[in-house]
Amino acid sequence: MGFKGAWNKRNKLIENPEEYYKLYKKLQRAYKLVREAIKRYGSFELLKGRNSARELEELLEEKKKVVEALKKQVREAHKGKPQITEEDERLKELIRELNKAEAELRAVEIILNRVKKYEELYAQFKQMTEKKAYVHPKLWMRIRKMNETGERKVVKTYSRATTIIPEFVGHTIAVHNGKTFVPVYITPDMVGHKLGEFAPTRTFRGHPDKSSKVVKKK
Repeated sequence: MGFKGAWNKRNKLIENPEEYYKLYKKLQRAYKLVREAIKRYGSFELLKGRNSARELEELLEEKKKVVEALKKQVREAHKGKPQITEEDERLKELIRELNKAEAELRAVEIILNRVKKYEELYAQFKQMTEKKAYVHPKLWMRIRKMNETGERKVVKTYSRATTIIPEFVGHTIAVHNGKTFVPVYITPDMVGHKLGEFAPTRTFRGHPDKSSKVVKKK
């Protein structure tokens, strides 16, 4: 079956859909681990809006310097004292600050390791999809399974940016338009276009009537 128009003019298709889907799943798991780490160990005050690995490495170095400075102060305050007494409030405060700083240091290290893993997988994903037609991995695999079994049921998707590929022809895909799912039956002429093109996000209600009064230009 030949396809004309947009399909011939646009980017090529990804060669290995199975590997593409596996990498997508790994990327989603890595992203979930990053979110969990930030929620469990980090906070807005701790990270200060720093999200990339480079920014987190800078933050880690800052925390290490703070920890070393506090350790030095504790050693100087503890010098010549066999044990801490109730009167050593300054030393106790320093120890509390040191414990807090060390906990923050460990939290930043955990978050940084997970962010690095995510960025590594994202780089692989980007390299695989570079100069290729974008197709949402889950939607693609679902259509492939339906083609193998001969099923023809409506598939819902939020991915409006997905490029329609030859495998989608003959299927009905319900594309979300921001409010509802719009059923779109895929024909050969649609191949190469985006799903969002066939599910408009606005309702055209016609042009307004012209006013009976015409304003004359001076």
